[in-house]
Amino acid sequence: MDEVAILQSLDQPNIVRYYETYDDAKYLYLVMENCPGGELFDAFDVMKKNGEDYTEKKAANVLHKCLAALQHCHSQGIVHRDIKPENIMFGSDEEVRLVDFGLAKQSFRKMHTIAGTPYFMAPEVLDGHY
Repeated sequence: MDEVAILQSLDQPNIVRYYETYDDAKYLYLVMENCPGGELFDAFDVMKKNGEDYTEKKAANVLHKCLAALQHCHSQGIVHRDIKPENIMFGSDEEVRLVDFGLAKQSFRKMHTIAGTPYFMAPEVLDGHY
């Protein structure tokens, strides 16, 4: 439910939209915006199959939009804590969407919990002071 509360507080074009929550005896279902463009992780393969190059300009555009989304999060004291290519997707408008706020935390204080995907963690997270 922490993820739901965080997503409800975020309204930025490059952050996935949250719509609704449903639950039953076993599961909690989050209804989110459809991102049919897939993950950034797979974008390179798709472009290669289509005969396109992944140019520096395209990479800069993706990075710019990710940073805009993160700036919005940080302005509200929200830290995503799991930035990786699989958590950057493309919406139906082909725009970048930051997804998966399952490890996100809202705090303006220094954090010490080691959280995230090991190969993508910043050194300061591994040191326990970020």
